[in-house]
Amino acid sequence: MRTAIYRERLKKLESILQDSVFLLSNSEFPVYNFNHEVYPDEIPLVFQPAKIPTFPDKQTILDPQGEILAVDNYLNRNFACKLCPDRDRGIRGFLIRGRKKLLILHYSGNTGNATSFIKKSNKTIFRTKDIESCFEELTEKFCNTSYQEYFFQEYPACHFSKEMDTKSWERRTTHCDNHILETVKKEGIKAILVLGSSAVLRWTPEFCKTNQGKIMAWTFSDGTKLPFAITRSPDALHHAKINSPEKYPSILNEMGGVLKNLSQTVGGLD
Repeated sequence: MRTAIYRERLKKLESILQDSVFLLSNSEFPVYNFNHEVYPDEIPLVFQPAKIPTFPDKQTILDPQGEILAVDNYLNRNFACKLCPDRDRGIRGFLIRGRKKLLILHYSGNTGNATSFIKKSNKTIFRTKDIESCFEELTEKFCNTSYQEYFFQEYPACHFSKEMDTKSWERRTTHCDNHILETVKKEGIKAILVLGSSAVLRWTPEFCKTNQGKIMAWTFSDGTKLPFAITRSPDALHHAKINSPEKYPSILNEMGGVLKNLSQTVGGLD
């Protein structure tokens, strides 16, 4: 039905265009213009193609606004990922590229009783502007830089059902190590910071609590090793600011200290 409607509309448009050509060529009606306007015949029609970034020997896919969607299918690879057969769908904008070579892993998908959240933009990182403001306060205070300078990646990179199964989440995040490794290699990442939301899905809560703030080595399947640290999520920081303001400064200092220590360990992230 929809195809038939489109064909009918195209035929009408074709008829209108044919009539227009006939009327114009035979001067059947005048083209009016104001005194300050250039007459249509005198307007030069010059096509200037937009300048878009290109990458040698790589296939680049852009959105209508010119934003890079994929380079060799790399930036949007989670949408085609089939490592987890139980996934619902990939998370929009799961990788946000920055300038400083620190990769921050977080998870905006739904787990347990968490409020449902779907990104409305490819550039959205955190669930609310308030959470975003808390994390920005942290990075500016301890590293004198905007949080947007870093790389952010969803970990895991897909939405799953809310049923909480510890072994399932461990399997999902372990599969996602392939995507982390690809980002590390292609972007030259020097260190990884794992926020609470992702850390508790990758490791046990006991492991996260015991090793929170410690600089450890993440060893990938191919032998690549990278320093990483676990800290609380910006959601927890925001929760403290609202519900326990007396604890907020200490939690801010704790998380900021982890970020600063990790940055200093690799000798700079630029």
